Amino acid sequence: MIVIADTSVLISLSAIGKLGLIQDRFPGGILIPPAVWKEVVEQGKERPGAHQVATSNWIEVHDIRRQDIAKLLKQELDEGEAEAIVLADEVKAEVILLD
Repeated sequence: MIVIADTSVLISLSAIGKLGLIQDRFPGGILIPPAVWKEVVEQGKERPGAHQVATSNWIEVHDIRRQDIAKLLKQELDEGEAEAIVLADEVKAEVILLD
């Protein structure tokens, strides 16, 4: 099963010590787009989730190809949400975790 996650899901579950719920539910791991990595790990380096996501072996960063679609979505959504939606479509994900 291909699963995509957005920033807020990772941060929120990390803040309450429950990030492992995602791994429990999706033992094959999840994919995140580069914008989600940037928001959680780089920009949020002192916030909940940064260390857990950076060191996780079940979260994989996956590039998006259709930057044009992401750019359109970013007019209404934040960068992580836009890229997560594009990635979900590109890889034909069965689940996308958004707030």
